[in-house]
Amino acid sequence: MRRSLLLLWVTAVALFVAGCTTVPQPQTPSTTPNAMLVLNGTTNITLSYQDVVSLPSVSGVGGAVSTTGIRYGPFKIKGVSLRTLADKVGGIGPNQTLHVHAPDGYMWVLGADQIDGAGMIVFTPELKEIDPPPRVVPVLMYEQNGTALSEEQGGPFRIAVLNEEGTPVITEGAGWVKWVDRIEVR
Repeated sequence: MRRSLLLLWVTAVALFVAGCTTVPQPQTPSTTPNAMLVLNGTTNITLSYQDVVSLPSVSGVGGAVSTTGIRYGPFKIKGVSLRTLADKVGGIGPNQTLHVHAPDGYMWVLGADQIDGAGMIVFTPELKEIDPPPRVVPVLMYEQNGTALSEEQGGPFRIAVLNEEGTPVITEGAGWVKWVDRIEVR
């Protein structure tokens, strides 16, 4: 009887531990042929994932801090500058804004100077403000730490802010829009 109870207890513990243990699954890049980006401005175009990654790229280091103070990164980032994307649809004038949209309804609006990184608050990885801030570049990120962005990371396209010189910088996370599917110049 005791042996049966012990065997039952060991089996129950083994099943419990097996149920609580998960094998990490590799993150799947969202680089399907269906990934599209719509750009609206003076002209309107739709770019496939391959179209976006074939545009001139910018690389650097950047990370984000949430409104609750949680830091993400810094990461090695590769993407297309927002200036390059705006120029693809006629450019952006000094009194215009760039609207970055996600399918969940989230939107971030940048002024013409902000798409070149002006006026952004920049922190060190220890979350100390850098004054004056280094030059930063907002990009449509498609690669993080050498791999395509997964859906879990906000891919296939996500807004990020980087420092091309390689010095790690952290910026406010509200601008790091996930799952970007449309960018408009207004």
